[in-house]
Parts: sequence; structure tokens; C-alpha cells
Amino acid sequence: MSSPPTFSLQNTLPRLPVPSLEESCALYLKSIIPLQTPQEHANTKSIVADFLASDLSKSLQQRLIDIDHVSPTNWLEDNYWLKKGNSIYTFIIMILIFYLFILAYLEWREPLMVNSNWYILGQVDAGQPKQLLANNGVQATGLYSQFQVRRAAHMIRRGLEYKEILDRQELPVDMVRGNKSLCMWQYSSIFSVTRVPLHHCDTLVKANAKEIRHIVVLLRDQIYKLDIYKQDTWILLTTDEIEDALLTLIHHVENLSKSSVPVCLLTSWHRDNWAVSRNHLLSMEPTLHRHNLDQIETALFAVALDDHSSGIDNHSWTKTMFCGHQGLGNGHNRWFDKSFTLVVENNGMCGFSGEHSPVDALTVSYIFDHMLQEPVTGPKTHQFIYPSTSYTSQKSVSFEHLLFKTDTKLNEYLAAAQISADATASLSDSNVLVFKDYGTSWIKKTGRVPPDAFYQMVLQLAYYRVHKTVTPTYETASTRKYLRGRTETIRTLSVDSKNFVEGFDNEKLSPAERYQLLVKATSAHRDYTAIASDGHGCDRHLLVLRLLNADHQMLNEKGELVNVPMHPFFTDPIHGQSQVWRLSTSGLHAGIRLMGTGFGTVYPDGYGINYMAAPTLVKFGIESKRVPETVETTKFMQVMESVLLDLRTVCEQVNGVDSKL
Repeated sequence: MSSPPTFSLQNTLPRLPVPSLEESCALYLKSIIPLQTPQEHANTKSIVADFLASDLSKSLQQRLIDIDHVSPTNWLEDNYWLKKGNSIYTFIIMILIFYLFILAYLEWREPLMVNSNWYILGQVDAGQPKQLLANNGVQATGLYSQFQVRRAAHMIRRGLEYKEILDRQELPVDMVRGNKSLCMWQYSSIFSVTRVPLHHCDTLVKANAKEIRHIVVLLRDQIYKLDIYKQDTWILLTTDEIEDALLTLIHHVENLSKSSVPVCLLTSWHRDNWAVSRNHLLSMEPTLHRHNLDQIETALFAVALDDHSSGIDNHSWTKTMFCGHQGLGNGHNRWFDKSFTLVVENNGMCGFSGEHSPVDALTVSYIFDHMLQEPVTGPKTHQFIYPSTSYTSQKSVSFEHLLFKTDTKLNEYLAAAQISADATASLSDSNVLVFKDYGTSWIKKTGRVPPDAFYQMVLQLAYYRVHKTVTPTYETASTRKYLRGRTETIRTLSVDSKNFVEGFDNEKLSPAERYQLLVKATSAHRDYTAIASDGHGCDRHLLVLRLLNADHQMLNEKGELVNVPMHPFFTDPIHGQSQVWRLSTSGLHAGIRLMGTGFGTVYPDGYGINYMAAPTLVKFGIESKRVPETVETTKFMQVMESVLLDLRTVCEQVNGVDSKL
């Protein structure tokens, strides 16, 4: 039986629920116990009880219910999410004199490079020339390989085919257990979407992808608009025609008499600085530069061809994906604001880099997986393309070199952006751990616990072994069972997870006792996951109540309208401390064709960790900062490996090596 049209079941989806005050406060109180002394917790319980009993809490709750009633889709997405999102990629809550300062999603001003953008690494192609992968895949700067161009053309074509599948609504509706559909709205916000910097708060530019005929291609910081439909038709170029077009662009960039300044570098800068420099660009040359930016921002997606490869080891590879063309320098040959960019290095390795605010990385990963499903077709050679003045396109290629003019001020901005990009990159320490000893099949069969909860406990124990303490931990829960649902917070740290990490290395405990600690911890995590995925987590709800409290008014005894002060619930130190996510985590699908994925840590003294759990292995993408409060990412990886092996030993001691479900 064929699947219904991609977006046809949207009107059948329930709306995101508004949790009750009682359930959110109870869940919050339970989650903070591991972070407090009994006396501290008793004090917080008293504060929360006062909040629940107050007219203020009831007023705020009713305001939120009214907001929900007038919201087209849901109270969170329509009113708060993009601006005030609590995502692990972009939500930072800091404590200063017991007050919270929320910097998030489109309001977050830190550079997108590393801090917010995510990456995905693609597998080696079946026909990839071995010569390109020799010597760790390091290739000289300044050359493009023929296989690189062929693979880029193949993947562009596959990505465009996926886009047309969406246009025809032939992509099957994502379903979950019980034959229930998930919200498919995010699939409509992948193509022709760009984040644009504005003062204090960015915005998203979203063109009608069905009307857009071009992509943008970045070569040596030069930006090209490339039409990917045949002239005056809606017929896609073939792979051969796209390859020919890319060769034409390479020939053009090789023989440029005048290069454009690297405007793309500005997208790696602090968001307010980029907003100022973008405004200067437009003021300087309103017609030309507005046209150029429009072409970039409305393009279906971006493609970055790097005439460089710094290595296929995971540390070097992730640096390229996070920070840009490592031959030209950090921040180069990328437009970090695009919803996604296909990156292909001159050794033929490929990856995705994406901006998180329009859609979750999980959704975009399916496009990349589709691109990788079929190996590159046609001739495959490791030969490099040398500068030549004799190349002539075999077809008519419709492209435009987007040339930007410059002046002294813009040059100053570019120099400052380079300093910033270098500082951001030098602070970042990223890598991918590929653990092949076992995967989800073994966890189900011998571990006998939920796989995702198992991996969360791996991270808890690894952090504890390194830092000798526990920490608040964020994991992403999907709320796509609801209309326009995005995510909710799973608070991994619990009383049971704390008991587990504190007891597992206690030599006085037997293997059976250690295993029971694991079982209880994973069970608690599974329960919280179910609550969060059902739209009843406490973080989104309490965030919005706090925002409403900030501008709430009531009548005093004299009948005067007065501002209501923040309730102590929201200024209690533990309220902020419990959201200092030093472990920011998220799981993707098994990703058989994806070699790793990751995002930057939320806090400089923490770790950003994305993992893909497959039946026989697991891949952890890890990013931390080079600061005294953390250990090197490679050291953290080593501790994680030891935890994975120790957990296997205990589970097999208790359940047997060949135990059955």
C-alpha cells in the first residue's frame, strides 16, 4: 500500500499540549535533587510550593493557555521557539547575581561557526580512487580532482531529486509505533532557507523552493549562482551536465582577472558584527550587493568545493567541516547561514554543514543519506585538474559570478572577522569516536536495557570519571507527534543516574549490584524520555512562564496596574544551575552511510556530543573547548571507551555472553 502524500496528514496531528503547573513543578523538583543538599532542596520545595499557591502562577498559566488558543499551530513554535529556543545547539542560560540572561537561537549573537552549526561526515564512495586517500588523504592546496567534481555533481543531482520528491509529495510520511504519523512540516523548511543577521535578533529568509532554479557554488571564496534546470524548462540537469557546469566554474575561477573579496568569511563572525558589515555592504552598493545576497539567500542550497584536503582522520576532517577550507583559512569558502551546504574536498571526501534554526539536523540527515545511497556513476579518476585556458564547456552553462566590491571599512571588517574565526577555531577541539566492539544488538540481547538510555549512562559515567562529579545533562527529545513539534529537554541526570556513577566503580559492590544500578538509571531515563516526547517535559513550559513573568502586570490594592516582580522560583540559583548543560547530547539514527556527526558544546567548560547507534557499533561526535576546566577530547574519548568496555564486562558477568532476550 502506498504512503499518503507527504503533507496530507498534517491536519490530523494533535496540538502540542500545555503541561499543568503541578506536573511541570513536580518534574522540575525531582530533576534537581542530585544537585542539592537536603537543606537546599527543602528550601527550593518551599519556593516552588509558594509559586504553585500564588495568584501569579495561575495568571501566567492562563495567559499561556490563551496564547495557545490563538496560535495557528502551537504555543511554542508560533511564539517563542525560534527566538527563545531551548535547543542544546543554541540555548545558553547564564547566572549573574541569581538572574538569568537568555541568549538563544535567532537572538544568540555568538558566531554560528562551531557554536551553533552542525556537521555530518559522509562515507567513502565505493569507486573512490585509492590514490586520493593515501597519506591520510592529504592533498595539496590549489588543485581540484576530477573525482571530486564527479562526486559533487552526482550528489547535487541526488539532492535535487530528493527535493523534487518532496515537491511531488512522494516522500513517505514518517510513522511511529501504532501507525501514527509524525509532523512533516520540517521537510518544507530545508531548501531555499537562509539565516540572515539583523541587529540583536536574526531572521530566516525562506523562498518558495518550487520557484527557485539555482544553487550557489563556492570556489576559493568566490561565489557562483548556478542554474540547475535546463533553460526555460523545469527539467533538471543530468549528472553529466552538472559535472560540466562545475568544470566551467572551476575554469572560470582559475582564470579570474579580478577576484571578489571573501565576503563569505563574514558569516563566521559574531552575529551583530556580521549584521553591521552586511548593512555596510548593502549601503555601499545597494543594487549590486542586494542582488548578490538575494541570489545566495534564496538558493536551494550551497555547495563548497575545496581545492584542499587536510586529512581524513576524524580530528582533521571535523575541523574542516566545522571551520571551513583549511587551506584558505578558518571561516573561508562557506556560507555558514545557509540551511545546509554540501562540502566536497579534493580527495573526494564529502560532508554536510548546516544551520540549525530552521530544522533539526536529523531531518536534513535524510537528504544526505539519500545522496550517499547510490555510488558515483561514470568515469572515476584520481587525476587533478590543472589551470587551463583551453577548457570549453560542452553545453550551455547558465551561471553568474557574484562579484562584491570593497572599500577600506569592509577590508577592516574582513580582517577582524578573520581574527575572530581563528580564535573560534583554535578554541575548538573536535573528534569522532567510532566504537566497534558492540552496538544496539548486544545492548538489547545482553545488556537488556534501552540502548539510548545505555549510551546516556556511558556519558554520565565518563563525565564522572573525568570530573569526579555529576552535571546537568541535556538530551534532545522529539515532539514531532504534535503539529509543528520540534524538541523538548530530557534531563538525563537523575537520582538513579547519580547512584549509578557513584557506585559503579565501588569495588565493594558485586557485578550484580552494579548492574542493578545501571538498570535503575536506564529505567529512570526511559521514563523521562517518554514524558518529554509526549510534550510534558518541564523546560519549555517553565521557560515560557518565566518570559511571561518578566512582563506580567496585575492590579494592586489601590487598583493601579503595576509590574509584577520575578517570582523567587525563577531567581532561585538552582533554577539556572540546573540548566547549565555541561553535557549537551543528542542521538541521530544509525547512520550506516554517515561516518560521524556533531555540534559545538553549549558551555565552554562542557562537551557537545552527538551519537549514532547502529546494531554493531556506535559513533560519537564530540566537541569541547581548549580550557582548563575540560580535558582534551581525545582523553574524554579514551575514558568513554573504557566505560563501554567496563559496562560490557558487568552485563556479561550478570546475563551471560550468549544470553537471550
